[in-house]
Amino acid sequence: MHMKKIPNVFSLAVLFFLMTSNAMSYLQPGTQKKIQLNSDDLKLYAEATNFQETGNMAEIKKICHALALKYPSNVKCKVMGFTPENREIFYLITSNKSIMTPEAAKKNKVPVVFIIGGTHSGEIDGKDASILKIKQLLEMNGNDNPLNHLTVVWIPVFNVDGHEHKGRFQRPNQDGPFEQGERTTARRINLNRDWILAQSPEMKAMLRLVNKWDPSVTVDLHVTNGLRFRHDVSITAYPQFGGNSKLTAVAKNLLDQSFYSLERNGHHPIGFYPRLLDKEDPKAGMILDIDTPRISHAYASIRNRIGILVEDHAWNNYATRVKTCLHTLDGLLSSIAKQSNAILNAEYQADLESRSFNSRFLTLDFGINTSGEQTQTKIIDILGYKYDILNPAPIVGGRLISYKLNELETWHIPFHDDVIPIEKSIVKLPESGYIVPVAWAEIVKPYLDLHGLVYKFLKSSISEISVEVFRAQPENLSMDSNSFQGRQMTSISGEWETLKTSIQKGAIFIPINQTKSNLLAHLLEPKGPDSLSSWGLFNTAYEISDYVANHRALELVILMNEDQNKISNIFGQEIADKIPQLKKQYDRKLNDDQIFREDPDARLNFWISSLPQQDSSLNNYPVYRTQTNPFKFLKLMN
Repeated sequence: MHMKKIPNVFSLAVLFFLMTSNAMSYLQPGTQKKIQLNSDDLKLYAEATNFQETGNMAEIKKICHALALKYPSNVKCKVMGFTPENREIFYLITSNKSIMTPEAAKKNKVPVVFIIGGTHSGEIDGKDASILKIKQLLEMNGNDNPLNHLTVVWIPVFNVDGHEHKGRFQRPNQDGPFEQGERTTARRINLNRDWILAQSPEMKAMLRLVNKWDPSVTVDLHVTNGLRFRHDVSITAYPQFGGNSKLTAVAKNLLDQSFYSLERNGHHPIGFYPRLLDKEDPKAGMILDIDTPRISHAYASIRNRIGILVEDHAWNNYATRVKTCLHTLDGLLSSIAKQSNAILNAEYQADLESRSFNSRFLTLDFGINTSGEQTQTKIIDILGYKYDILNPAPIVGGRLISYKLNELETWHIPFHDDVIPIEKSIVKLPESGYIVPVAWAEIVKPYLDLHGLVYKFLKSSISEISVEVFRAQPENLSMDSNSFQGRQMTSISGEWETLKTSIQKGAIFIPINQTKSNLLAHLLEPKGPDSLSSWGLFNTAYEISDYVANHRALELVILMNEDQNKISNIFGQEIADKIPQLKKQYDRKLNDDQIFREDPDARLNFWISSLPQQDSSLNNYPVYRTQTNPFKFLKLMN
């Protein structure tokens, strides 16, 4: 039967777009040699309003498609995912060498750069600055164009639902635009605290894109939250400490070169996020802000890549901030292009180090030494204003600060940037890897997939293998009473100890010798600030499910002191033999410790804690370390 030919749906859709948007002056049959766009098709609403306002997502969609049509060899417009409210998250791929795929970038040794705007959609400078910068780069001639040396992936608005939920008063510490988006997503998730847990569909889409492209540098564009001073942008580059030394040096060079570019354009950048020791007295000093992998730039660094956080100054007007962001992008992209070989070489060395060194020590968290005992505190100059510390403040009372914005002042203040490892977070990585028992595999596996980690399922059970087990100390276990990102954060302490155990078929083995071993350790080492345990995913492992009633506990204590034969019958002779020594310890503690003497619960627990646990798996961390590859172990056993 003869069938009528059906027109290509995509072709019709493109033709409809071109006709309805008046984007094309003519279309020659069978070709698209010349495409002419109206100036309005690429003009931002922000430009039309002299940057008093900013456009909506329909504008981003239109410009994204229009740029791809005008520059088909240099731009691709794509959707990376959908929001909870079913909105598209657009991104653009740009390159002057038509390197539009991760495979091509890797083959041609071209660094990939991610530029992310609108993570916090009220801080939307990065969106308009990104579009302006893309247009500039596409019209720029000469070898100095960064697109000759890089593939740049732009996400103009990451938090799309938040962007569309606009309001006039959502950023009270910020000067414009007229309406701002919301900080969090429609599900009230802060995307820049979600890089590890990836609870949001937006972040799941982002991590798929990151795993696909493996960006050498990630630049996240934000706005500060309200401190009054005269610096117009802060830039933080990671790794800054604790990472691969070569990668850290390259990140610092990028920062230095970007500063030079900004200062030539009349800007006053600072190289850290401004955090006051005393929020009501800037002259008390500032302290270096240390971020954990839940935040974009720190996450990039534990993947052996460079992460850059840009924070425009909230109190500058929107037009000024967009211009500052545009100049920041100028400096960063130019610097990244000039150091492209150094960046690729440094990340290669970092990956090689991550794969090659087993049983090495890794610091999962850092702090700042503010004691002044080890190093002399720096004094830095901050461009500020004169201010009064009001105590009591008018009307409301209390101690509050009042800035005198018409009186300029340079603050000569201490800056605490002596970074030290937090001792309890220093871990020795296993020689072989980690094993997740089958009961917990379903919980852990999605995070291994999200972060692109390599793992295997055990296809056979192992009757007895030596592993390291971590047992949480109940006295040092704490769960936050308030939720954060909808989770109950948990802190545990304890030590790993070696024992032999059986492993069921279906357990997961995650080898340590992979390029993302640092990321793996941050996920699975219980003392990590953003481990799965710290985020509360293993809280049931630390919850008491059974207990000894007080009347039964008292009965057992009396038996331990008066009828050791019965204790032997119940718990065995080994426990009964310990009782005389326990009595001596109890009497000594009763005599020496007044708090113990006056606390009946503590005294009761002294005796009951010496008996075998009624809940043997309580406080057992549900991931094992292993010094032996279980697959090699199975092969030897067979």
